[in-house]
Amino acid sequence: MSKLVRIVLFGFLLIQTVMGQSLKDRIGDMFDEVLDLHTTGTPEQHKGHFLPAKVETSERVIDYLTNFIGGSITSFPLSSSSAGITFDFSSGRPVPTTTSFGPIYSERAQTIGSGRFNIGFNFTYMNFTKIRGLPTENMRLTFTHQDVGAPGLGNSPNEFDTMDFYMHLDIRATIFAFYLTYGITDRLDVSVAVPFTNVNLKANPFARINSYTWVSNDTANHFFGGDSLEPILTKTPPAVDDDATGIGDIALRAKYNFVRDAAVDIGMLAEYRMATGDADNFLGAGYSQLRVSLIGSKIIENFAPHINLGYIKRFSDQERSDLEFIFGYDQKIADPFTLVIDFLGRFDLGKTPASQEFPPDPVLHYTVGSTNYSQVISLTNIPEYAHDNQIDASFGFKLNPKEALLIMGNVIVPLNTGGMRADIIPTLGIEFSM
Repeated sequence: MSKLVRIVLFGFLLIQTVMGQSLKDRIGDMFDEVLDLHTTGTPEQHKGHFLPAKVETSERVIDYLTNFIGGSITSFPLSSSSAGITFDFSSGRPVPTTTSFGPIYSERAQTIGSGRFNIGFNFTYMNFTKIRGLPTENMRLTFTHQDVGAPGLGNSPNEFDTMDFYMHLDIRATIFAFYLTYGITDRLDVSVAVPFTNVNLKANPFARINSYTWVSNDTANHFFGGDSLEPILTKTPPAVDDDATGIGDIALRAKYNFVRDAAVDIGMLAEYRMATGDADNFLGAGYSQLRVSLIGSKIIENFAPHINLGYIKRFSDQERSDLEFIFGYDQKIADPFTLVIDFLGRFDLGKTPASQEFPPDPVLHYTVGSTNYSQVISLTNIPEYAHDNQIDASFGFKLNPKEALLIMGNVIVPLNTGGMRADIIPTLGIEFSM
């Protein structure tokens, strides 16, 4: 078993090593293909005026988008460290201590028992279709002209030209997660979760130059083809269809059961996610995270409610943190079947509102006659949220066909529009207790 695990880990590490251009590079190249007006006929003095290297706003827009994508994929919760079947050894022999088979994405206070193992595998599929409620295929980014001459946009007719960019984006991720839990004592469990992730990025980009110089004096200074008198102001760059595969951010966990056989069983979980995934390919967050959760649960015959309250600290340059809550229950419906329902919430506690990570909309200042005017340029149609809080509903089951084997199925459905979301996230898995 250990040899097989080493071979699998080596294979995924090899995939990450031999991969060429990263997905972030592919997105950057897609923008450069359009923002660098290199098509024959474009005046050389104007061709690079939209490039991110020369326009700080453009660079920040692209960085924001790629960070948004990567953070959304890697923030997906890993499976519970709680085993479906737990044991008590106080009588000298293992006796099952639960009637239902436990939660899927939440935790219960009970531990699996001294010397016991729990091994699981699950497969999750995510098709991200919306960013803050906006369909990803309709997302627009607008790029401004380089600030030339006196500081501030508006003192040159060229600075009124902008470029709209539609990505028609399709992002899909599949996660195959392996997790192992071991009971150190009857009250202390330790576990590890290793996600193997594949990310597929597709885009069918389209760009359009909003040429003020063409409208105002019938002579375009920025165009993709033709000439200044008969310009081509739209462009469809080559489509992008790329994949990245590799190990995600590995999680190390420890859970201690402080109170048992009381009105409420109480435990605490500490989880440390290492920055093992390749952030440039959206396989990892690019920084480590620490999650500490207080767990309350109780088994009432076949009904087992639970609640988790957690704090997540992200060790990144942005110094952001989250408050997490999960509440729900698992209930034994029949001898081999347990129903699991949970509500999951994550609230951004960052010092800086998430919306401020995106550059503010630039303002054109100009004068007509003796009157001063201002015009705001909208950099994107992505809705502006102060915090990307996320609330989801989770519906699942666990089936016990024989002895210590469990089969698990689950779907997660978003209940709000924060962040980048899929319409539905299905998960299938198996679990063994030994």
